[in-house]
Amino acid sequence: MKKQIVIIGIVSLLIFVGFSGCLGNDSDNELNKFVGTWLHGTLQTGGTIIFSSDGNCNYKNDLGIWEIKGGKLVINLTERNIILTFNYVFRENNKILELTNLEDGHVDDYKKQ
Repeated sequence: MKKQIVIIGIVSLLIFVGFSGCLGNDSDNELNKFVGTWLHGTLQTGGTIIFSSDGNCNYKNDLGIWEIKGGKLVINLTERNIILTFNYVFRENNKILELTNLEDGHVDDYKKQ
């Protein structure tokens, strides 16, 4: 009987550890989708956004930091003391990023380079 309890405990621990590793990967994968250079998809003058894996970004030639907070993309333009918050949707195998500015509802799309 004690052997069965030990075996059940070990199996339960292995299952728990296995699922714990999976839980962390989803948020990392979501962040990794952003990393890279994004060119405005519909306007030639729309600018470029560069997201770095270290949390830094270049948003249309303004330096800042970015993060995902509460399911929203938050960009803090540190030199201008402006915080931008967006809803975001990835399309076409994560090659298109659609950003909706929560302040004014403006929607822009960007293509990954």
